[in-house]
Amino acid sequence: MNRLQATTAYIVQSLGWPGVLGLGLLAFIGGFYFSTFHAEQVRLEDLRSQISKMEDKRIRSGGAEAKTPGENLNAFYGSFPPSDHIADLLGKIYGVAEQQALKLDQGEYRAVRDNVGRLTHYQIILPVKSTYPQVRKFVAAALVEVPNLSLDSIQFERQKVGEATVEAKVTLVLYLVQKS
Repeated sequence: MNRLQATTAYIVQSLGWPGVLGLGLLAFIGGFYFSTFHAEQVRLEDLRSQISKMEDKRIRSGGAEAKTPGENLNAFYGSFPPSDHIADLLGKIYGVAEQQALKLDQGEYRAVRDNVGRLTHYQIILPVKSTYPQVRKFVAAALVEVPNLSLDSIQFERQKVGEATVEAKVTLVLYLVQKS
């Protein structure tokens, strides 16, 4: 043990503090490489092999998954409900409002047909008077319940600073596909 200590003391004394610091940095870099960089390289190689296997599988299947642009467009339009389902979708929106204890007495409804594609944009403007959290929950739940619904805008107004209720103007857009 004394011999090891003596050898270590001799090496430290001959290197000086800059040499010891350099050896410490070299040890740190080596540890960092094997703990971080090397692990990420291994992960990258695993991902590359998975991609290669998936490409081989796709090629062996004869490219059955490949679709023409027309098929992709039809699949896109197929993900939207037809325009004659508007009553059911509005019923879902009103059901969500009822769950949040909101009254939707009046609203503005406007259908805008797309000249280029086959989509109809059905704009729904709903004035709502309730608490802020209830309005937020209504909007979030409506977007979950009706997947082809989007929030266009929402405006909040409070009459007095300490008042709990807010008046909100919620503008939603419902996307429907036109019958050909």
